[in-house]
Amino acid sequence: MINGKKSKGSEECGKKAKNTVKLDVSIYGRESMINIGKDVLRVLGAPENICLKINQGMDSFVVMPCEEKDALSFRVPDDFMFNSGRQMKVTSRSFVTGLLAMNNLGTDCTYKISGTYSERNNAVIFNMSDVRRYGVMEAERN
Repeated sequence: MINGKKSKGSEECGKKAKNTVKLDVSIYGRESMINIGKDVLRVLGAPENICLKINQGMDSFVVMPCEEKDALSFRVPDDFMFNSGRQMKVTSRSFVTGLLAMNNLGTDCTYKISGTYSERNNAVIFNMSDVRRYGVMEAERN
């Protein structure tokens, strides 16, 4: 920041940082739970509440900041960003089961998916075509 204004270099660095972090969520079918990574919330500006929104075709969903009163709104724990042991877990049987079933995925499996940050919408977009099943990922590495 120079004289109260962002320098071009700091702007570029901020954009690059948002594109190089791990924007991951894990979907636990058995527990009907989604574990949202810290970097996802960090790029969203560490909001107090987040929403999960799914597109009409149910082939992608977003995590985005929202108000407490919004549908599928979940409160982010106050110490989430500062406590390394704290996790952001969202439990919703209808959301998780519906999402997995509509994408022909087993509801008894665990999946990982990486997202993309949309600056325009201040949201992280997760495309279900990018989903990877735990166990299968480990076998491919060996």
